[in-house]
Amino acid sequence: MQPISKARLEQFSDGVFAIAITLLALEIKVPELQNADLKNSLHELLPLIPNIATFILSFLGIAIFWVNHHQLTRNISTVSRRVVWSNMLFLLFVTLIPFATSAMAENYGNALAVVTYSFILLGSSSSFSILRFFVEKHQGNTKVKMLRSLVGPIIYTLAFISAFFSLGTTYALLIIPPLFYFLPRN
Repeated sequence: MQPISKARLEQFSDGVFAIAITLLALEIKVPELQNADLKNSLHELLPLIPNIATFILSFLGIAIFWVNHHQLTRNISTVSRRVVWSNMLFLLFVTLIPFATSAMAENYGNALAVVTYSFILLGSSSSFSILRFFVEKHQGNTKVKMLRSLVGPIIYTLAFISAFFSLGTTYALLIIPPLFYFLPRN
């Protein structure tokens, strides 16, 4: 297989990210408000809070993945077969995020929806770590520092497991990786 240029990988990946974000946004349903006054209208919106929270969490997740993908690919010129296919695996999971988000939003509190959502975020995070490892190896780095890259997969694994026992714990765990991303780095 001939090496694929960085530009092809980035363009394809950016297109997939754009489609994933678009699919996520298309799932937003405009509620039919029955009351004309502000107080009652706000009360009607309360049941939508879990949907909005799941949308925000998913949007942040996809945005963080896109930023990390950009940071990862900015210094490479060609990509290996392993990089191409690990990128495809990563993008597969990214494209499933809107589906899992919709399942969670439509079935708030449903264990299977939470397990599915957790599994897809685990897959996204783990496959990005694999992609990062192969990119670093392709660049000739003999020692790849993966500690920070493993935080997401570890927490999403805990979220996936906890979804079988405690949805409240799972919801709390799902919030941690995006928050962790914004912590200062040493």
